[in-house]
Amino acid sequence: MNTLQLFQFPDFKGDSVSIKEDIADLGTVGFLNKPKSLKVTGEPWVVFSGTNYTGDFRVLKEGNYNSIPGFEIGSVRRVKGGLHNPTITLYQRIHYGGKSIDLDRPTDSLRPYKFDSKVSSHKYVSGAWILYDGEFYTGKQIITLAGDEIPDYREIGWNNEVSSLKPVLAYEVYK
Repeated sequence: MNTLQLFQFPDFKGDSVSIKEDIADLGTVGFLNKPKSLKVTGEPWVVFSGTNYTGDFRVLKEGNYNSIPGFEIGSVRRVKGGLHNPTITLYQRIHYGGKSIDLDRPTDSLRPYKFDSKVSSHKYVSGAWILYDGEFYTGKQIITLAGDEIPDYREIGWNNEVSSLKPVLAYEVYK
């Protein structure tokens, strides 16, 4: 069973809500910026500071988090299939056109692949990947999760922006 249980107060106290699917706005369940502790059962979850999976994010593996100081939660997504065997296919053009590259490990620069600042779409994602607009994992970042297919990076303001990326590994998540 894959569940994220959110609690109003630290130490699992107060009102709570149990979530089994992605929620773009925790306000729809009365918990926008309200959780102060949480429990993760099963697959990892990504919690975002903003609604619609925006803002800062944290990847949380199975366990109990009796406090989450200084981090407001606006939306949540489950990493379907977990963090094992991460893969992603990047495309040079929108709608999965042009040259493509399959990756399964951290890539501190897309320059050697002649892909630096030329990525316009991606699909075939497993695990969770953090994409950066700077080489060596610097600059702005976004996260993409298993099953995501983004046919046009222009729609998310990332066309020709990706310069490095890395999978979130099981031992790197917050716990």
